[in-house]
Amino acid sequence: MRIEKDSLGELSIPDDVFYGIQSFRASKNFPISGTQVHPQLIRSFLLLKKAAAKANQASGVLDEQKAAAIATAVDELLKGNYLKHFIVDAYQAGAGTSQNMNANEVIANKANVLLGGKLGTYDHVHPNDHVNMSQSTNDTYPTAMRLATLILSKELVSELQRFSNAFKQKALEFDLVIKSGRTHLQDAVPIRLGQEFSAYQKTIEHLIGLVIHSQDYLRELGIGGSAAGTGINVPKGFREAIIIELKHDFEDSDLTLSDNMCAAMQSQLPMMVYSNALRTCALELTRITNDLRLLSSGPANGLGEINLPSTQPGSSIMPGKVNPSILEMANQVFFKVLGNDQAMAFANQAGQLELNVMMPVMAQLALESSMILTSALKTMRELCISGITANKETCEKYASQTSQIVTALNPVIGYAKAGELAKESIKSKKTVIELVREQKLLTDKQIKDLLDPKKLTVPH
Repeated sequence: MRIEKDSLGELSIPDDVFYGIQSFRASKNFPISGTQVHPQLIRSFLLLKKAAAKANQASGVLDEQKAAAIATAVDELLKGNYLKHFIVDAYQAGAGTSQNMNANEVIANKANVLLGGKLGTYDHVHPNDHVNMSQSTNDTYPTAMRLATLILSKELVSELQRFSNAFKQKALEFDLVIKSGRTHLQDAVPIRLGQEFSAYQKTIEHLIGLVIHSQDYLRELGIGGSAAGTGINVPKGFREAIIIELKHDFEDSDLTLSDNMCAAMQSQLPMMVYSNALRTCALELTRITNDLRLLSSGPANGLGEINLPSTQPGSSIMPGKVNPSILEMANQVFFKVLGNDQAMAFANQAGQLELNVMMPVMAQLALESSMILTSALKTMRELCISGITANKETCEKYASQTSQIVTALNPVIGYAKAGELAKESIKSKKTVIELVREQKLLTDKQIKDLLDPKKLTVPH
């Protein structure tokens, strides 16, 4: 064991660990969930510290040897099993000081070893004086949080695009399958199954646009604002230098510095905007998922218009039963995203004066939602959507039986007479076409022109 000191006293730390006394205290103070801070947030913190070291060197406040040691330490940590050195629970003290110091201590210890020093001595590189130079938890945490969220949001957008393409392919595949539309869960005019899937695909396109729009908010960074957004102890040129480094390391040329550092610290609106985008995704995807479950209901006593791929037995007591397992999983993920958004709303409004201290939970919520939503969509696409088939005969039977094809006769026989036909069709269990022929309301040519279900799905 080694002995480390801080302003509260001394503690014994295991000899071979890269974290230090403040990380160790935090791990003992917050044994809350057993959940580690999200790996992407840790990675973003490491890259941010590397960028800060280079910016400090460029600003003339950190010597080349220390800056190089910090940068090399980060590079080597990212190549190895660095996550084991981050021991602070996801639920920790406000603003994320524990997480920031965990990063500072791990990097400082690694840099000291590279320079020939010993763990815990900080003779060459100090966690606060060098790794945290020109920074505060109050500007590093929101910056790392936004960057980490931005990275996962890009992965989500990529999966949403693949998800959209899967529906586009199904829309083309089902384009000639005629079925009965349903409004209010009651029979409506004919529609093509491909049109339904095309509508789902268009909705997903809109969702992609929402998430992409929210990314612009995440790209606005408050690094350099220091403790209260005023830039205290931040050297001239630091902000301009660090944004260049961040653009390179995070491979995003659109990253920008906020023109109001106080606002970037007070308000975590970007996280709320992004969470709202995920909320909308979850709501719309829940609707689509529920539709697919309904359309596949059966096999003998449901709608049975589509078949979902069988992925596992559905019952421990009913032999042969197969459930829409993938869609049920997806529903649960969407509900979790909705719950996370509600928690995000509470955390977002909890900011007071110069700082919102609820950032640790905000980061955890946004990153978890991004990750599980991306994974759920991938699983849906690969194990469900791509394997959906149409029960063409069932669909066409419903299309031919719906009394609402009578809607096409409104311009010819009037709304009232058409309504009588619809009621009679339902009562007699005869199709509208059969009744029209019996009552000689139209010629065969008119029937073909006006009541062909395929033609009814095309406006002109």
